[in-house]
Amino acid sequence: MVTLRTIRCTFVVCVMLFLNIKSSEEVKITLIESAVAKGAVCLDGSPPAYQFDKGFGDGVNNWLVHMPVCRKLSTRYIFTK
Repeated sequence: MVTLRTIRCTFVVCVMLFLNIKSSEEVKITLIESAVAKGAVCLDGSPPAYQFDKGFGDGVNNWLVHMPVCRKLSTRYIFTK
């Protein structure tokens, strides 16, 4: 049975996703070309990269690191394309 709390939480998540998707600014990708010479490459052989966006408000001095995880070999293969 779906509770009112579940509906509210789902609504909040949907609103948050909508606001994030509609962002007008795109965070640029920075490639680390110098890492290739040291053997640090992605699964497809391309140079590693990162995205950085300055924080604001209470989060100005905080970091968020997102590292996608592949649990299945088939998923890892998708990331190499």
